[in-house]
Amino acid sequence: MHIVLDISRLLGLAWAGQPSGIDRVEFAHARHWRGLPAKDVTFVAQSPWGWFAALPDSLAHALLQEADRAVFPGKEGMLTRFRAMAAAALSFKLWGLGRGELARRIAARGDSLFLIVSHRALHHERATGGLIAMGARFVPLLHDLIPLTHPEYTRPLATRQHLAKLDMVARRAAGVMVTTDAVAESVRGHLIRGQQPLPPMGVMGLGLDLPAPRRGPSPPHPYFVMLGTIEPRKNHLLALQIWRDFAIQGMADAPRLLIIGRRGWENEQVFRLLDRGNFGGLVEECGRLPDQEVARLLQGATALLCPSFVEGFGLPLAEAMALGTPVIASDIPAAREVGGDVADYLHPLDFLAWRRAVLELAEPRSARRAAQLARLGQWTAPSWGRHFSAVEQFLQHLPAAGSPAASLFRHA
Repeated sequence: MHIVLDISRLLGLAWAGQPSGIDRVEFAHARHWRGLPAKDVTFVAQSPWGWFAALPDSLAHALLQEADRAVFPGKEGMLTRFRAMAAAALSFKLWGLGRGELARRIAARGDSLFLIVSHRALHHERATGGLIAMGARFVPLLHDLIPLTHPEYTRPLATRQHLAKLDMVARRAAGVMVTTDAVAESVRGHLIRGQQPLPPMGVMGLGLDLPAPRRGPSPPHPYFVMLGTIEPRKNHLLALQIWRDFAIQGMADAPRLLIIGRRGWENEQVFRLLDRGNFGGLVEECGRLPDQEVARLLQGATALLCPSFVEGFGLPLAEAMALGTPVIASDIPAAREVGGDVADYLHPLDFLAWRRAVLELAEPRSARRAAQLARLGQWTAPSWGRHFSAVEQFLQHLPAAGSPAASLFRHA
């Protein structure tokens, strides 16, 4: 099996700095596949003109080593060398170098699998089609279908691009990996309704990259955390209304709310509340924080709040539970897949139920919190080991090129 992995997003981190959840998935795959013999793995990246090129093995491995040192996880800020290497890789692509080598490697093997695990370039048919024409089978990882199932939470361009991505997957993919059964059902339903081909599908959860929490003083008051980009589907508005109610009622001893994550898009009401709302010092917008600081705050929190309207996987939920922190989550399929019977689940619009849960969990000897902590002892954290065991099993059982067979594979 010859793995051809796109690491274009990883190169972009040289300038973006702090990785997103999807960036972490791409790097986890790069980290895993780099353990193969050189003849069995080729790292590629997309040029500004669209085509893919193989990166020299030595440069690709040096990039991954430097990314591991400078970016993942909790090591942000030391990017000078990483940027220089990424610039060298970009120059290599700009001059067209690596295209011929990529074609030679794929032609020499009859078992090349082209993996895109970041959603990036899935709608670029000429680029991906070029590798398929060389003889590689195309296997993407779909994290969610949110721009199609919930277009109200994304920009119109994202919805159009996602439609093109799914069309590309239906027509050209030898198989497709997804993160949860909920995403699998969304993909299957969309393709069946559109009378499109249904490629073999593998359901496999993601793993976690948790650094050791940074040491530091604990906040003087109990606090709750919301973690993730401040975007409409995350439903920060619900939490802010709860804490504004605490402030209006003069509850100076109420628990605090820490909002961790950068500001996203089309969420002006929430941004106005954060900028102008009077929360009596009970709410703090922390912005993006280093991974070790996020881990410290998560571990010390009374609970993580996840009132999202929709999720593909729910990584913050898994991270909090892995650190031993209780979770209140929306009663949505993806959250239940990750949180199992451990987390508390509430409707994302039930203001009174969320308010009551926050106050009950914040009590000094909270029975509700103790009960969830007891359940947490029976929960198994997702791991990259199980993820890649499932990925490899799925890839090894894909039908040969030219013999599509729709199926659903679930990891154990």
